Amino acid sequence: MKRLNLFLLAWLFSSPVLWAGGLVTNTNQSAAWARTLTREAALGVDAIYYNPAGLGVFSNGLHLSLSNQFIAQTRQITCDYPFLSGTPKTYEANLTAPLFPSIYAAYKLDKWAFSAGFNIIGGGGSANFEAGLPSFEIPVASLVPMLQASLAPIDAGFTGAGYPDPGFRNVTGYNLDASFNGSSMYMGIQVGATYAINDLLSVAIGARYVSAKNTYEGSLSGVTIDAPEAYGGTQAPGNYLRTVAGMPGLDAMTVALLNGTAAALDGATADADLNAVQRGTGFTPIIGVNLHLSDMVNIAARYEHRTKIELTNETTVDDVGMFPDGAVSRADLPGMFSLGAQLKPLKKLTASLGFNYFLDRPAYYGNPELEAGVPVMAEDGISFVQANNETTIDNNAYTLSASLEYKLLGMLGVSAGFSTGNLGVNDGYQSDLSYANKSNTVAGGVFIDVGEKLTINAGVVYVMYDDYTKAESYQPAGFPAPYDFTNTFGKNTMIMAVGVDINL
Repeated sequence: MKRLNLFLLAWLFSSPVLWAGGLVTNTNQSAAWARTLTREAALGVDAIYYNPAGLGVFSNGLHLSLSNQFIAQTRQITCDYPFLSGTPKTYEANLTAPLFPSIYAAYKLDKWAFSAGFNIIGGGGSANFEAGLPSFEIPVASLVPMLQASLAPIDAGFTGAGYPDPGFRNVTGYNLDASFNGSSMYMGIQVGATYAINDLLSVAIGARYVSAKNTYEGSLSGVTIDAPEAYGGTQAPGNYLRTVAGMPGLDAMTVALLNGTAAALDGATADADLNAVQRGTGFTPIIGVNLHLSDMVNIAARYEHRTKIELTNETTVDDVGMFPDGAVSRADLPGMFSLGAQLKPLKKLTASLGFNYFLDRPAYYGNPELEAGVPVMAEDGISFVQANNETTIDNNAYTLSASLEYKLLGMLGVSAGFSTGNLGVNDGYQSDLSYANKSNTVAGGVFIDVGEKLTINAGVVYVMYDDYTKAESYQPAGFPAPYDFTNTFGKNTMIMAVGVDINL
């Protein structure tokens, strides 16, 4: 079984490309959000997503919004497993999404408003990991002490019999080549209707159709060890054991054991490729309520139901059997509840507060691995068990945010926002395959009113994540005890956005 190859492809399967919001939900859905972070009670055109009931306060006519975000995220994992080359070793991945659009339209006629929107509700970019990850390099790095330990008794047998030390155990390093690219895109098309019961209260109902697509392309090749030059130097580990087995002076049992181990290593370190696509769809019911107490105070709430999504594999190449063509797996979006307030204590000043609560634990999108991060080995291949969210998540995720907007001049205004939150995961969730860190976010930007019908929004967001250190262990084959080590997970995200709102 190609166990070493498994770790690379398992990572590809388990690492969504996420930006802002909950564990799997993007809430960065407009350029106005990128300059404030707080839109839960907003009365801009992006209320179609953030506060659909707020459309009841709009003026009659057509309202449009178009924005795009450029998103860059860096992930860093530092591992101090003792046999890694250059330990402690840092693995870095750069993830980008140059296109992250949000499009909204609404038409208000007296008490009714009808709306539609398009956004990327989950995922939204591609990941390029140039240096790999600890979870698949550790088994390769462990080949060195494994070979040293297994060949040392053979060397001792020669020296004990009075012969020169052959130095079979003098394996000094390892090598591997890995290339992989993964992308994730959960596109949402939303429609809704809003009714203004009176000047004070509006309600909304709607739905979002979600189309999910994940793509995985990866390869692992060139697994070699640095053997003594006298026996061929750098080569495949199986070839080296066969070279040792061919040396004179070895008994038949040792030769058989070396050749058998060589055959096993051939399978474990063989080149592997993956080319697979997963597709699925889901449906999200949405309701909202808006309380417009006055031109100075607006309060809003929104609830989105859990989105059940079943992904079906469309596989071209799958050398390790992780993506059987036609197989189905779950990848839900959780339900969420939002609550917000917008206050205008002065004509030129707007203050906003927001709260989002994500119902992660009842959803079904657990990592495709066991709680300990170890794959299940089956007789007919390698299979995975999707972890129950309730075992890897202690508390549902939440975010709290606040912002201020101030109109400097007749046209120009500035804004700034802050958000904090916690994703509620425990050690069972955290691995280099997929990890989530507590974060704090700052944002700032400008808005320009061009007449009464057009507003330009521009903003910059920086997400700062707390490092998370997890104690782990790994036991190389044939070793009496595991080796303890730590993985430290870190990341940061930068978002730049620009958009335009039009009110006709």
